[in-house]
Parts: sequence; structure tokens; C-alpha cells
Amino acid sequence: MRSTTAGCWTCRMRHKKCDLEKPSCKECTERQVSCHGYGSKPAWMNGGPEERKERAKIKAIINKNFRRIKRLQHLTRQREREGDTSPEIQPDEDIRPFASPSCSLELQPLSPEIAEGEFTVDAAPQSVAPDCDQSFGPRQELSPQHARGIGGIDHQEAHLLMHYLDQVFPWQFPYHDSRSSLGNRGWLFLLVIKCGPLYHAILSLSSLHQGAIVDSREDILKKQKALNHHSRALRELCDIMSEKGDKLRDDHVRLADFLTCSFMLISFEVFGGAEHDWLPHLDAVTSVMSSSSPEDIFNRTTDSEETSRDGKNEDLIFLMVGVIWYDLLACVSTGSVPRLPYRRWLQTPGFNTADLMGCQNWVMLAIGDLATLSAWKDQQETDGVLSIRELAIKGLEIERRLETGIERLDQEHKVSIELGDLSRLQLTS
Repeated sequence: MRSTTAGCWTCRMRHKKCDLEKPSCKECTERQVSCHGYGSKPAWMNGGPEERKERAKIKAIINKNFRRIKRLQHLTRQREREGDTSPEIQPDEDIRPFASPSCSLELQPLSPEIAEGEFTVDAAPQSVAPDCDQSFGPRQELSPQHARGIGGIDHQEAHLLMHYLDQVFPWQFPYHDSRSSLGNRGWLFLLVIKCGPLYHAILSLSSLHQGAIVDSREDILKKQKALNHHSRALRELCDIMSEKGDKLRDDHVRLADFLTCSFMLISFEVFGGAEHDWLPHLDAVTSVMSSSSPEDIFNRTTDSEETSRDGKNEDLIFLMVGVIWYDLLACVSTGSVPRLPYRRWLQTPGFNTADLMGCQNWVMLAIGDLATLSAWKDQQETDGVLSIRELAIKGLEIERRLETGIERLDQEHKVSIELGDLSRLQLTS
């Protein structure tokens, strides 16, 4: 058994060698388990029931991923033995647009590693050439035999990109208002054609979504394709964080690509039915954006082409609305507290969660306050100093604000109906 004297707390607990990358090490990221970071030792890590529970959770996630990938590989090999060699079932056989052919990625056969009585899977892509171009430069020219679509884009992947825009984006952001300040998605298109990790993250999510709406035979192929793109997106995202580190926030394009790609990976895990696998991606996002302020986003001056005509950073404003949304909603499912200063963001003029998610700022503010209040109550109980009177006062204040907001919504609805009736009367008169 290997032991480590340095590394993230997850690797120490699992007795694994940690590469010390921040905010999440590759050992944890590639196995899709929560990386508990490098700070002070977690209170639950004392050999007691909570630590055993965390060990069991990590073991279950790793085993689940291992079984899923092995099952897909078995089905693929079975199809090959039956003589079906259609190009569709060859993972990543096609030339990738905007990148060198040497960047093609295949899902390699996996071997479980026994350690501490658990299966661990090394899902890191092994076939990516070391000279793979990760820059966001001009796309490379493809030979005529490979340029099967407009601009050299492969027909199958072009179909996946359009499926994302038509079907998956509305699922991710069902209340997105195209008439609002967040309505223009041109920045998203610009990021996609730069072929950063976002490109493969979108293809993985789109392929997974398609696999859920086709027959079982095609479903296997779609999931295989989705896993290939997912692995590559993870690897390229780790490369960006390793290259930029703490300077990622200063690079407008890379920051937008990182945040958007993280959103796709979160959606991939949630759509795939994962219970905890989306947490590392959210941890990375909140870690990177923890020291950013609304002024950094709204007042940022840049020559980037993603800046709109009126000078607003539409991409980063859109993405920060999503970051705050994910951070607050995660509190509901995990029982944690918000990791970002949500009150400051939600009270910033021009920052409107309703334009993207349909839920107004005051509702999101109440969700964050309730999560914070719950954590305060638990800590007070642990310390033996909980005041029921103070708890009631804090709870009533949140309740009062919610009731006021609901009354305001009712009034706005009545006014809207009256204006509609008046408009119809004027048209008929």
C-alpha cells in the first residue's frame, strides 16, 4: 500500500500519490471523486463514522464509473465480433475540426487497480499525443478527403453541435430570455469554434442527450462517443488550469471557456444520473471565482471580441449568473453553505437570474440565507449555545421577505392582466 505525506486530503485518505494540482488534483478529477483540497484537515477526517462514510462514497463512485465504462467496452467488442464495423462505432476515428489529427482520442481499455479493497480506474486518455495543440489559434487546414463538411467540420459533429443549440441548451436554461441582456449567444459560438475543451464538452453532452432519445442499439454508440469527448474535455480543462493557475481570472477568453466547459461537465454528470460526480466541477468553478467581484465582471475593460457593442462582457455576466445559480442550488442538494458572496452578486444592478433561470434575485437570496441559517443553527447546537429566540427572529425575517416578494408578484400579475384587457378594449373600439 502506498502512503503519501503530502497531497490533497482525498489522496491522503486513499493513500494515493497526489500531483498537487489546484484547485483539484488529477488523481481525483480523472476518477470523478470530490477533491477535498489542501487546506486544514477536515473535521470529519478522524477515523470515525463520517470518514468511513466518505470512504464508502468514493469507493461507490469509482466502482460505478468502472462498471459503466467496462460495460460499454464489452458491448462495443461484442458488436465488433459480430462483424459490425460501421464507422460510427469506432470511437474518435474521425478527424477533429480545428485541431491536429494527432490529437485524436480513443477510449483505452481500462484495468482496475486494487488498493485499500477498492477498484480505482485510471481513465486518463493515453493516446493523446504530447504535441497536441491546445492553443486557441486559427484552425488548421484539413486535406480535401477529410473536409467533409463546411469549413472542414465533420458532418456527425456538426449535427451534434446543432443538436446542442436546438435541444440541449433549452434544457439547461429553460427560462433563458432571448430578448434580455443575456439573450445574445454569439460569444458561445465564438468559444466553440476556437476548439478549446468546451468543444468536446458540448459534443459529449449532446451525444449523451441523443443517446437517451434513440433506440438501445444507437444508445451504446452515443454513450461511447460521449465518454470519448468527455475524457478529452476533462484533460484539456486540466491543462488550462495547470497552465494558467491563479492567472486564469485575468484571461478573458480562457476564463469564459473554463466556466462554460464546467457548466457542460456539470450537466453531463447530472444528466447521466450521477449523484456526486458534478461536485468537483462546481468546486473548481467556485474556487476560481471566489476572489472575483461584480466590479471585476461588469467594469472589466478588455479588447476581447466577446465584449458586446455597448461594452458589456455578456459572456462573463451570463456565466456568473449561472455560477451563482449552481452555487446556491447545490446547497439544497448537499446541505452545504454558499461558497461565493451571493448577496453582493444578487444585489448588483444588471445581475438578473430571472433572465437566465426564470427565478428572481430575491428568491435566490432567500435560498442562500436559508442555507446559511441552517449551517449557523447546526454550529450553534454543536457549541451548545443555540438561542431559539435568535433562530426564530432570523427565520421570520427570511419569511417576511418571501411573503413581500410573493405579494409583489401577485400585484404585477394583476396589473399585467388589466393592461391586457385595456389593450383588447382599445383594439375592439
